[in-house]
Amino acid sequence: MDPARHSAAHVTADSQEFIDLCAEALARDGLHHVAAYHRGVYNYSVDVLDGLGTDGLLPGGLSTGSSRELYIRVGRQLNFLLGRMDRALRPVESGRLIRTVLRLGEASVFHYYVRPGEYLTGVSLGQGNDESGDRAMARLATQFALTLRQRGLNYGGFEEEGPKDPLRRSDLAVASGPTTEEEALHTDRSGILGPDQDEIRALCVAALSAEDLHYAAYFDPAAGFLSADVLELAVLAPYFRNISRQERRDRYQDIARRLPFVVARLNHSLQAVLPGRLTRTVFDVDEGALYYFAAGSGPFLLGVTLHQDRVFHADIRMNMLNNSVERVIKEGKSSGH
Repeated sequence: MDPARHSAAHVTADSQEFIDLCAEALARDGLHHVAAYHRGVYNYSVDVLDGLGTDGLLPGGLSTGSSRELYIRVGRQLNFLLGRMDRALRPVESGRLIRTVLRLGEASVFHYYVRPGEYLTGVSLGQGNDESGDRAMARLATQFALTLRQRGLNYGGFEEEGPKDPLRRSDLAVASGPTTEEEALHTDRSGILGPDQDEIRALCVAALSAEDLHYAAYFDPAAGFLSADVLELAVLAPYFRNISRQERRDRYQDIARRLPFVVARLNHSLQAVLPGRLTRTVFDVDEGALYYFAAGSGPFLLGVTLHQDRVFHADIRMNMLNNSVERVIKEGKSSGH
């Protein structure tokens, strides 16, 4: 089926090449809708929604036209909300917010930075289409950059990987400090998180890796938090030219205090379009990414990688950690904790 194409009245014929690139990114088992915006103003969109109605993938029995309008509207709202999140993340000294993945129910929404003021949003519907849709968005944003004779941003770390051994000889020759996760381990705890806190802490520690996941924490806004990290590793020294390890930890805690409000706003915006509650968010920045996973009705996990070429791998670790923590919480409830 030929993708449906829609453009705002102000869009010129010179945008056709980019619209064609959007159309080529779509697939029935991947990315279903993509829209382009400039400074929050809608420019154009391309989708294959007409072919999904018979599959029951459109939420709430909405018509194709209604779904399309809602996705475009949410794209405008995300430009505003994620612009504020971008500013909140800047004090961590990891760069711009270049990619956001929002997972709720059986659908995913993507928001990709192209260049200042220019963004793409995408939607993948149905269980199992999120990764293929995300990769399609990454390729599309990279093609936009190449067409503009710019260098791509390696969104999600999908394009290439760095050295397999994070403790390279050249790094160790100039850096001093711990060289193993055990030597670098740092933990924090505040408040009383209940009888499962030691087991959850052990899971966070076990999830850490010098190669990808560098910080993992469990936050309960009503009770406190626990965290574990390997930020003291010598190999991570290049990321601390302008910020100390402790300052970065403090800023992660500050972000965690803001996240419940950010997630509530995102939930409010997305519920008009897609059923379900926001359970997973990836904030991909120039240097690595932050990961949010809901762990019940209030608590959540926060993870961080500093390596941009390991964003996808750290995401996998966070998924595994989330599954383990959910199992511990479930078993604790069933035993009467």
